[in-house]
Amino acid sequence: MTENAENAENNHEERGLNLKTLTEIIKEIDNDQNFIYPEAVSTAISEITLAVHNSYSQPDDNPQNLIRLILQVLQRRPVPQLSMTISRSELAKKPLIMQLLILMQHSINEYQHDYLQKRLIWLAIAMHTSVILMQHSTKQHTKNILMQFKQAQFSRSSRRTWVWRELPDLPQMTMSVESILTIFTVLLEQQKSAYELLNDQQATHAEEKKVAKDKLSQIEKITTAYQHAHVPQKPKPKRKKLPKNIKVKAINLADNTSRLPLDSTATSHNWNTTPSNDAWGNTHDDIEHSAIAIDLAFLDANTESYEDLTTSFEERIDHHEAPYVSYGEYPDPLIKYSIPLQTIDLSLQQNYMSQRNLALNSNTRLLSLAGYQALFATLNQDASTLPETHKTCAGILLLSMITGLPIKSLLTLGYIGHPSIFSIHDKRAYIHHSLGITKRSAYASQTLVEEDYENHSDTIKVPLPLWLIDDLLACELPLKEDFTAYLALLGSSLGLPYLSINRIETALHVVLSRYTPDCHEHIADIICRTPAPHAPAMYYSSHTSEMIIAHYKSALSVLSHLSSFDLTYISPWHKYTVGSGFALKIESVHKIMNEMKAWTDQSSNDEEHFNRTSIFVWFVFCLLTGVRPNNGLGRMYDIDLDMGWLLINDKPVKKVKSDRLIPLCPTLIRHLTDYRAYLINYQAKHQGHHDISAIIDNIRLGNDEALLKLLYERAPSVNAPTLKDIKRGDAYHMTKHIIDANPYSTRHFVRTQLENLGVSLSLINTVIGHEKARQEVLGRFSSSSKADIKRVASVFEKIAAQLGLSDITINHYPNSNHVGTSTAEVDHANK
Repeated sequence: MTENAENAENNHEERGLNLKTLTEIIKEIDNDQNFIYPEAVSTAISEITLAVHNSYSQPDDNPQNLIRLILQVLQRRPVPQLSMTISRSELAKKPLIMQLLILMQHSINEYQHDYLQKRLIWLAIAMHTSVILMQHSTKQHTKNILMQFKQAQFSRSSRRTWVWRELPDLPQMTMSVESILTIFTVLLEQQKSAYELLNDQQATHAEEKKVAKDKLSQIEKITTAYQHAHVPQKPKPKRKKLPKNIKVKAINLADNTSRLPLDSTATSHNWNTTPSNDAWGNTHDDIEHSAIAIDLAFLDANTESYEDLTTSFEERIDHHEAPYVSYGEYPDPLIKYSIPLQTIDLSLQQNYMSQRNLALNSNTRLLSLAGYQALFATLNQDASTLPETHKTCAGILLLSMITGLPIKSLLTLGYIGHPSIFSIHDKRAYIHHSLGITKRSAYASQTLVEEDYENHSDTIKVPLPLWLIDDLLACELPLKEDFTAYLALLGSSLGLPYLSINRIETALHVVLSRYTPDCHEHIADIICRTPAPHAPAMYYSSHTSEMIIAHYKSALSVLSHLSSFDLTYISPWHKYTVGSGFALKIESVHKIMNEMKAWTDQSSNDEEHFNRTSIFVWFVFCLLTGVRPNNGLGRMYDIDLDMGWLLINDKPVKKVKSDRLIPLCPTLIRHLTDYRAYLINYQAKHQGHHDISAIIDNIRLGNDEALLKLLYERAPSVNAPTLKDIKRGDAYHMTKHIIDANPYSTRHFVRTQLENLGVSLSLINTVIGHEKARQEVLGRFSSSSKADIKRVASVFEKIAAQLGLSDITINHYPNSNHVGTSTAEVDHANK
């Protein structure tokens, strides 16, 4: 044993760290195969580790003294020559800490002096860190730090060796835990920023992102391991076991059911139930509270059904009309059982609703931004500092404020932490809910694959501060009296006369939709779990999980403006797309339309060409307007081809009219104009078919007649074909070999593309028909002008160009025959 090693051993014997102890620890590090260390190897690793340990205890000591000790050990060649084969396979046979020693011994002859010293000292620090970690029984971090430094030394890839360029040289080093941890932390933040910057740039090459991600992962593992070795870690909280037999349903927005446990006595919002007398937590006749109550049986969605086409949940919601006024508690039994009375405009409630939708600050049902920020700051402080009972009350209110979870649910025994709602891990916690999107597996397509679709998930995850969840799980739930007392005290101390449970529960939605930059109500609906009938747009678009979490973090930044709330728990999320299960990618639709045009041009006779042309233009019409693909789509007296407008009521089966305006882009106007000319040309070639001629005359004159038609054969006794409106079932069956999907997917596609191209939420809702009740552009409370809507035509033109429709023209059939041959498409149209 060398003199320095003996001194180091003597200095640390009293701390329990000596060569004998080290040798035992080293034998356990990454030694699953029970590898037998040569005595010289274990001694060398122990001496290097003790040398590093000694240098930490003497911060004024020059790092040159440490490197001199390391070189003395390595120059003895402790690793036998037979074990010095430097290859991936040979190194893998030995424990990681010995692999580091081999690479250090090998590097003596491999690198120039200054460069060598820098590497040796950092590899020695990794060795020492792994030993300290083993004393804490954290094997994964032990393996991480050894593996990352081994790869940096062994690999030739820049994504592994970059750390040598960034780590400081010996003259700039101070051998202290604080100094080294600062070095790692700064590098980690630099790599995080670099990766986030690349991630925000959509045009960045995938390989460049991969390199940045690998670098971030490397320094993150090193930093985390070093922190666990040298920075005291909080003991893992002892979380109470959840009570048995607690039934909590997972949040599925398609269910529109209570989020309380199944055996709860909470008031149901279905019309056929009697309201509970327990109104605690509710404000009587509070439209902000009762707005989520809705009767799914009231004004049921009346959708059309077609052969082999199942009406999905999304389509039913799309046709559903929410009542203008709904009640959490019914003022009078006569109103409860009388549908007409439910639709009466009640002036006071109507005033509240218009204030909410128009975001007027005069609405006393909401707090001001300053009020929300002051409330958040107080709850954050109280949840950390108050005595137990009020601390728990503040924690529950804070959790509701940052998640929108109902407080009555949070006060239910076993709700917080229940795996149906919460996912709690050692380093991360979040709540998760499902949009309830129809699964594509139920509609196995013969022509489309998973890669053709935009979205692959309907799960929304909202991250939670782990400290708050641990505190709430460790304490007893407050009594109702304690909670009410704290809430009253809170409102009084903050000077918020309108403070209530409901205003706390709705705070996140308000801040997201009103005060968060670049966010809007649609994102707020997704994050805050707005029930399906009130937010149909959630099922017709596409978003990345990263974007949703970014908006959420931004909203909490706004809320926590007056407090020191730590947002570092909201870290980069696993990237996946969330939204409609039926929205196709732009590339997939481009390919489909090309195939459909080729199919049209390959028609074998005039009648077949007519029907295929009609179906092709029908799809173009749906893709460039986003209309609901219903029977009789686009009547001539509603289409203004000169001005480029479409007035449409695309819920024809509904008793309540819902007319709206859609702008027509130049490409669509050209296709519709050419199709009208195609019909007139067909009429001229078949003048003997009087029924057809009369229908085309009505189209030409702009009468009440659908523009897009199918030719079909009537009964044999009637020796003449006629025209009929196109049904969605016709479009599906005739093109099933090209696109085996419900044509209603065109609507999902359009909404997604409008969002991707940056159209504002209000305009998307106006064009698509997802406005709030009585907020339509032609209604009393419209916030969109016709000029605003007209400008969306340029966006539709961009979509047309991306789909290649701008370059496609409608051709007449070259060798026209008189109608007499019944084609497959003509036969189908007659079904």
